[in-house]
Amino acid sequence: MPIQGIPKPAVPYGSLIVVSGATGFIGSHVVDQALAAGYRVRGTTRNLKKGAWEVNHFKEKYGEGLFELCEVADMQLDSAFNEAVKGASGFIHVANDMTGSRDADKAISRAVDGVLNAAKASYTASVRRFVFTSSSFAVTLPKPGVRFTLHENTYNEEAVEMAKGVDPPGDAVYAASKVLAERALFNWAKENAPDMVINCLCPNGNIGPIISTANQGFPTSTIFVDKAWHHDYEAMKDAPPQHYINVQDDAKLHIIALADPEVVSERVFGTAGPFNMQDIVECLRKLFPQKHWDDFPDDKQDLSTFEPRERAESLLQKAYGHGHTSLLESVRDNARDLARSEGLSV
Repeated sequence: MPIQGIPKPAVPYGSLIVVSGATGFIGSHVVDQALAAGYRVRGTTRNLKKGAWEVNHFKEKYGEGLFELCEVADMQLDSAFNEAVKGASGFIHVANDMTGSRDADKAISRAVDGVLNAAKASYTASVRRFVFTSSSFAVTLPKPGVRFTLHENTYNEEAVEMAKGVDPPGDAVYAASKVLAERALFNWAKENAPDMVINCLCPNGNIGPIISTANQGFPTSTIFVDKAWHHDYEAMKDAPPQHYINVQDDAKLHIIALADPEVVSERVFGTAGPFNMQDIVECLRKLFPQKHWDDFPDDKQDLSTFEPRERAESLLQKAYGHGHTSLLESVRDNARDLARSEGLSV
């Protein structure tokens, strides 16, 4: 049903929108929230056969003919999205190809080419609202114990410089790829598509329910809860404290960035609040007092402040009538299937 706080969306309800990376953790939730809002969705995936489960899932949830998948095997091809955008009115580019992620030049090229090919195809097909999933890493890398403030126009110049070095860290390469993809997108639009509205999402660690653990496992940042549940602290010993967002809130912010006519040329920050591994452990203790978890050793704190956090929360409040979901609720949703596997209720 239409989003109550956006009665007159920039992209009309019932329109067809494209969501790239539709079978991934964030992408599948973006699809879910788009369908819930009344959009028809064409998702892209690198492999149709592997993504068949998602078509069946959303058919059962929302009915026949509202969700379809289109194969885009290589986003670096100029024509990669030409078929996907036919008949579409909006595009949300979630897909992120980090093949060869330790090779900075290749990773950055893939990110930049992917977003530009999606935007160019969209514009040619008369799409005028485009949303790009960037990352809070495009703003800053986590810096435990350091107090500093980030703003909407803050970019991670440090990571860009690190990526130029010999054998740069993977997180710096990822961050640099997002910085340079954002800039390439905004610069291209300014010169070639001034009437196209571009918005970017900059989320940090997504925690929350997984659409299908049977098909998606525990992807990306859900590993925090999965490893804590299994007491595999060794695997997470180098995981820095950072900020979280509930993945459903993140998906809703993507839909807001597409639909809300008042959101124009913005970087929307998906940063609900700081957390570390010990916070995850404390949440699990509250949720499952019958189980035992040791403290996570020597866990530092993330002391950074994302100033645009309040803007994101106000957008959620206006559109959906609620602010950010708590870390406790996010961990509860994330741990649901883990608990069921042990016969525990949540």
